[in-house]
Amino acid sequence: MLLSYRHRFAFVHVPKTGGTSVCYALWPHADHPDHYWANRWLARCGIRVNHLAPPGLQKFRTHTPAATLRGVLPAHTFDGLFKFAFVRNPWDLLVSYYGFLRKPDTTGLHPSHRRRFAARLPDFEAYVRYEMRRRKISQTRMLTDASGRLLVDFVGRYESLAAHFDVVCRRIGVDAELSRFNTSARSDYRDYYTARLASLVRDHFAEDVERFGYAFDGFAQPQPTAAPVSELRWAA
Repeated sequence: MLLSYRHRFAFVHVPKTGGTSVCYALWPHADHPDHYWANRWLARCGIRVNHLAPPGLQKFRTHTPAATLRGVLPAHTFDGLFKFAFVRNPWDLLVSYYGFLRKPDTTGLHPSHRRRFAARLPDFEAYVRYEMRRRKISQTRMLTDASGRLLVDFVGRYESLAAHFDVVCRRIGVDAELSRFNTSARSDYRDYYTARLASLVRDHFAEDVERFGYAFDGFAQPQPTAAPVSELRWAA
């Protein structure tokens, strides 16, 4: 989660959708609650969140759902922010997660038990079935309320990250350059799947697939786009 009260935006960071690059690019324009004395004290105690601080000093987890932000902020404050996120083809997202978890963590910021578990799995299919049992990955739940209503004003695609990031920058009135982080050299995500496994992912992640218009080979249909950028909710 990246917030700016000066530029009136909130970036909802869906995992594995280019969010690290977006955060790095917008960092100079965002609020930095880590410097607040209470947040520094809580961090020394191992507590990384602080929803009770004054506006601009509240600390949220990196991957805070939009519904959590709405529950913490006053309604007029939440409504006054331009809220945006990026989503990714679910089949590709799982391959990205798999590679990420099997890569050594040099930062010490990510859960080591999941990496150790992923390293012991025999193959990619075993990993996918593991994630299905966990039922933790959901791009839809990151961006909607309990009734399924979208809570963000703009949803861009990872597949068009640079172009859609430019749309965001124009909307919030900042000049920022997007770099790429956490990239890896691997084959096409479709090479990881059998027809049976691809079908299992389609069924399990049907909510993400249908809401965001994805198909195994890319896009099932284009996203509708409102004409004024200020009203844009989807990116084609």
